[in-house]
Amino acid sequence: MDKSETIASLAKALSLAQGEMKPAAMNATNPFLKSRYADLGSIIEAARPVMAKNGLTFSQLVYRDETGIGVETVLMHASGEWISSRLSVEVGEERGKSTAQVAGSVITYLRRYALAAILGIYADEDTDGNGHEKQPQKREVEPASRVTHTEEKAPSAGLLARWGELCHEAQGLGIAVAEISPDITEAELTSRGKALAAAIKAAKA
Repeated sequence: MDKSETIASLAKALSLAQGEMKPAAMNATNPFLKSRYADLGSIIEAARPVMAKNGLTFSQLVYRDETGIGVETVLMHASGEWISSRLSVEVGEERGKSTAQVAGSVITYLRRYALAAILGIYADEDTDGNGHEKQPQKREVEPASRVTHTEEKAPSAGLLARWGELCHEAQGLGIAVAEISPDITEAELTSRGKALAAAIKAAKA
């Protein structure tokens, strides 16, 4: 974390804002644990009016370094005081997506976590270790085909983020999605994602 020379005014304003801020609406579902979470828009919607009332604002700047792509979140006060933090992850390739698309998914993922953390917003449902005890939902979307993979590569953060976005969109259209195994491979999740994207497109047609 980095900060201005003093943060007394910022700390007071943030304390007041947190006292007024309502919880962000948990409007999305984690496709692995089936737990709910607040997406980036929900967090911003919950925070921005109360922040403005207390002289607070934020900015999230994208950067790239040796560890991958990252987001620097800066929380500022009208007095000129500020605090900032950085969060980055490695970005890998994803079949069927351009580098820009992968980066966009990762950036949204990082912005959500970083903003919730710096504001102290509760944005993820606590499963209390019971996420794997839930019964899988009825499977209505199946991959078009099953492919034998020689490399058991785990899904990247960007691919997981994109899968979560697809699941959220599918649920809004009434499409049920079966629970994903925690040890699913990148190739398998890519195949599932293509099938789900096709189902979403058909539902919108």
